[in-house]
Amino acid sequence: MFTRKVTGAIAKLKDPSGGVMISFAILLPLLITLVAFGVNSLKMFIAKAKMSDVASEIGLMVSANSSLSENEQGPPAALQKMLTNYVREFFPESTKAPVLSITYSKVEIDAKDNASYMSYTPNIEVELPFPFYDRLLSNGNKNFTVSASPLTVKKKVSRPIDLVFVMDFSGSQAGHGLRLLKETFKDLTDFVLKGNAESKVAMVPFSSGVAVKYKETNQRGGDKAGCSVLFVPKPEWSIDYTFWGDKFVNKKHKTMAARTYYMDYWRHNFYASNLERSSPKMPLSVVYRDWCRTNDTFGPNLGRVQYSCFDTRVKALDLDGQVVFKDDMFTLRALQTIEKEYEKAVKVRDTQSSNNTIEHDAAIDYEATLEKMFSDEAIITFPMQWTGKDDTNHRPYEKMCQNTGWWGERGDLVSAKMYSWLIELTNNAKELAEFQNMHVHGYTATVSGLVRSVPVMMKGKNPRKVFVIMADGGDTKGPKTVSDRYLKQYKLCDRIKSGILERPETNAERVDIYYVSTTNDRKRVNDWINNCTGEGNAAIAVNRTEVVDLIKGYLSDEIGSFSH
Repeated sequence: MFTRKVTGAIAKLKDPSGGVMISFAILLPLLITLVAFGVNSLKMFIAKAKMSDVASEIGLMVSANSSLSENEQGPPAALQKMLTNYVREFFPESTKAPVLSITYSKVEIDAKDNASYMSYTPNIEVELPFPFYDRLLSNGNKNFTVSASPLTVKKKVSRPIDLVFVMDFSGSQAGHGLRLLKETFKDLTDFVLKGNAESKVAMVPFSSGVAVKYKETNQRGGDKAGCSVLFVPKPEWSIDYTFWGDKFVNKKHKTMAARTYYMDYWRHNFYASNLERSSPKMPLSVVYRDWCRTNDTFGPNLGRVQYSCFDTRVKALDLDGQVVFKDDMFTLRALQTIEKEYEKAVKVRDTQSSNNTIEHDAAIDYEATLEKMFSDEAIITFPMQWTGKDDTNHRPYEKMCQNTGWWGERGDLVSAKMYSWLIELTNNAKELAEFQNMHVHGYTATVSGLVRSVPVMMKGKNPRKVFVIMADGGDTKGPKTVSDRYLKQYKLCDRIKSGILERPETNAERVDIYYVSTTNDRKRVNDWINNCTGEGNAAIAVNRTEVVDLIKGYLSDEIGSFSH
């Protein structure tokens, strides 16, 4: 066909006398052949370049729509159809359906970046017609095939992390500091969970002690507040802190009868006052009927008041095997505890008042604590009765965990809502959003918060563990001595990292600790650099953008990415 066209063209070049323009007639077939060959070659070159772009886009589309799985054999039918149509849109002149397949690699692990990755290689063939056809030009082929050049798209996805925020909830954070904490927490929680939905976040709010919420309610249905620390007391400070955490003690009371009488008196006072006057009011007769026991004999010399009150919702076995109310002060177990521990309990209460915490330097067995901080074994949690903030008759450890809240500030027992509370590792966005309603108060014990966060982290199963400590300055007197001892003498942060990595149940491959000062406290930051985090992992960040950008930088290798 092409030869006939050339012959016809030559015929038209004859001059009127029948002569032929010899030179042009000889060159023209060659010229036309070269032009046709060039057009065909250009078409093939353009198609090849276009195919390279298409293959790259296909690879990215597959990686974006595929999970990392070793069992992937190819894109699912719906995706296959979408990809095939996508190729057709770029090559509408194709003479038949494109041939398309994707080769999936095995999942690989990049431990350094805490990432998993898989490679996708598109295999594409499209058949297209030549613009000029002749058997001499195309070897008898009307069409040509263009294929994707070797190309691999790597999808790199962050493996999930366990992230524990250890946050300063002392009174000095009120106002701007609290707003900064809330904004930062929201931004970073969204960032982490969007990076990998299997990541989990926890929040440990500390003052002097960590505020915790009991699973059960208080006696009238509102929140039941607790204060939690983690330490192993030395023998002379070893008491049942849970028992004594809501009991009245006084060094003036020397006899067993006097001790139990006044303990019973103030317990009765709580029920007959706070329970009764919570809204809606409960008649005192109902309080006595449902929450108290009537004593036939009573008085200071007999060791009890007329109505001994206690939480009647929880029963337990006593030392003699009898079923009793666990909160009753006059069970055999409780009386033995009072007999053995009362004087030590007075010393603990009084020393707490001057040290702002029960977890002071004289009381802590540091080595035992460092060994036992990787489980719940050494956690001490005691109730914070819903009374006045400084009501030592009902709150013997009144300097601790004031960020739990108290009567008069957050409602009565019915509407009692804690200021703040520990949130265990979770990826439940609704649960994490409750942080936005929290409030601050109390003293500061940063390292106490860090130690208490270790068993929280131990519950996580993701390969990278990240602690982010956020505080606005130094610790209160008492806790500061403890912090310095832990960090400088006992190398707490190294012990945390090595302990988590050594325990196979954590599935840990990497542990990082970061410290962020939300005020311009350079000395404090340097202390953390030198005694815990190392260079680059502690810094000052005093506004939202600085804090968020700083911590995102710490976590930047958690972001998934694509690369050729």
